Amino acid sequence: MKKTLFIILLIQASVFTAKAQLGYNYAQYSLGLGIDYIKASTSVPNQLSYPAFSFNVGYNVSPYTVFSVEYQFGTLSGGFDHVYAKQVAALDPTKATYDSLLNAIPINYMKTDPYELNYTNHFQMINLHADVQLGEVFDFSDDSWMTYLKNIYIGSGIGMVFNNISDNHARLSPDSSYYIGGYDRSQNIVIPARIGYQYKIFNSYDEPSILLELGYQRNFILGYGLDGFADPVVAHQLETYSGFHFGVKFNFGSVVSYRKPLHSSY
Repeated sequence: MKKTLFIILLIQASVFTAKAQLGYNYAQYSLGLGIDYIKASTSVPNQLSYPAFSFNVGYNVSPYTVFSVEYQFGTLSGGFDHVYAKQVAALDPTKATYDSLLNAIPINYMKTDPYELNYTNHFQMINLHADVQLGEVFDFSDDSWMTYLKNIYIGSGIGMVFNNISDNHARLSPDSSYYIGGYDRSQNIVIPARIGYQYKIFNSYDEPSILLELGYQRNFILGYGLDGFADPVVAHQLETYSGFHFGVKFNFGSVVSYRKPLHSSY
């Protein structure tokens, strides 16, 4: 009889513990993908915006702190050729002033950039970064609207960008009198700076299973390589590329408990 009673109490205690953990648990790993709309900032003027795509694997230290390895690929481009093509397309070839206006395009452009720099970079980037959400630092356990602030995150890390340059006019100045130094294939260390918001979708066990992210990231480049020009005559600006990001992550793996509830305030 005593043995039976002990077993019943043990089962009840186990059920109570399991129920108590609902809303505290989270999976330790994640897989994700994302799309960014990016634009470079280099010594080449008139940069264009392009989409870039990324994949990531994460280790969830907690529901609000994650270490991720990210791979990204995309295109960066800018310079004279894009401006020239756009302005030529706007001219009316049937008008008598067509030839003079056409010849004036490079002349006017050289007032801004005497070397008529131009490039396209089909790059790849890999980085390791950490994101920390406000919920890790502050207690938003009440039911007020402030609880939604806990999913705001900031992050940074370190990585490497692999540059693949084309369309650089063979590095010659417009009058072919000067060769502009640089590299078509190069690598640079990159420091990402991230800020954004993560919306958690919970499963039937009150565990965050799908994570939606909207953010902004600026990647600081150490050295010159994004546009392929490393000549000090033209390379005189800190190089970065940045853009807005949308991503989705799927949590998986072993489940552990956090020190405070994750879902009770939603």
